[in-house]
Amino acid sequence: MRGGPQISTLIGDEMSTTFNDEFGDRPRATFARSFRPAPWIGLLVPSAIFLSLFFIFPLLKLIAISLPNGSTEFYRQIFTTPLFLRVIGETFRVSFIVMIVTVVVAYPYAYAMAHGGRKVLLLLSIALLIPFWVSLLLRSFSWIILLQNSGLINEILLATGLTDRPLRLIRTPVGVAVGMVHILLPYAVLPLYTVMKKIDLRLLEASAICGANWLRGFLRIYLPLSLPGIAAAAILAFTLSLGFYITPSLLGSPRDIMIAQLIAGQFTEQLNFGLGAALAIVLMILTAVAFGIFGVARTWLQSRNGAGRA
Repeated sequence: MRGGPQISTLIGDEMSTTFNDEFGDRPRATFARSFRPAPWIGLLVPSAIFLSLFFIFPLLKLIAISLPNGSTEFYRQIFTTPLFLRVIGETFRVSFIVMIVTVVVAYPYAYAMAHGGRKVLLLLSIALLIPFWVSLLLRSFSWIILLQNSGLINEILLATGLTDRPLRLIRTPVGVAVGMVHILLPYAVLPLYTVMKKIDLRLLEASAICGANWLRGFLRIYLPLSLPGIAAAAILAFTLSLGFYITPSLLGSPRDIMIAQLIAGQFTEQLNFGLGAALAIVLMILTAVAFGIFGVARTWLQSRNGAGRA
């Protein structure tokens, strides 16, 4: 009996140890698991470092240069100088025209890619992607050769009798628009093709059975279903057009410059870094606003189409 208390003590210690082993560390383990970083966080680190070094820090530096000693003088100068306002207006005008023409040209091209069969898709895809293998500068120079007075386009116009003298296509807004549309065409075709390939052409056949002709069926069925692709193509064409520099410099007139040319001139010719930085910030803000407007429009179109299908 004298061993009874010792045995009880041993049993109690053993049970306490067992309880601690089973349950004592559980809250700590649960706490550690709840705060264990997810695997995808480690994947974000290289991207975060890259964006910080090559986007965020340069952007902050650009903002600091445009606001010397906290002064907004350069921004006031931009919005009170008629020349700067005219250049901004010209940039938006050209970009809007280029956007419209690009989408109009890209739409039938993407339609043929989506519904023309495998051979047509392969041929048109090669023709669309080959320009990506050529530098932007060389493509712009090629349009100088084609659009000049003795170029291929004027020779065709003269040979067919459409004009009796060479048309002035180079150093004009027309030449700038042609070059920009050619460069932006792939960016508009690809989102259109992505949307169009999901549209079932049997819907048009069903509308024809119901008595609608092809044009009415296309306008009432196919076109609304392709509106998200049109919106995406318009977003890319317009926002990319706002920052064009090489093509307007080579194909355009010195009197009709765009804002990217004005920014480059402030940095390289006038050496007015503060004004150039302010113009760059204004361009970024205007581009972001345009992108946001188009994004809202695209979301609305997608929700409308979704509600219509429901």
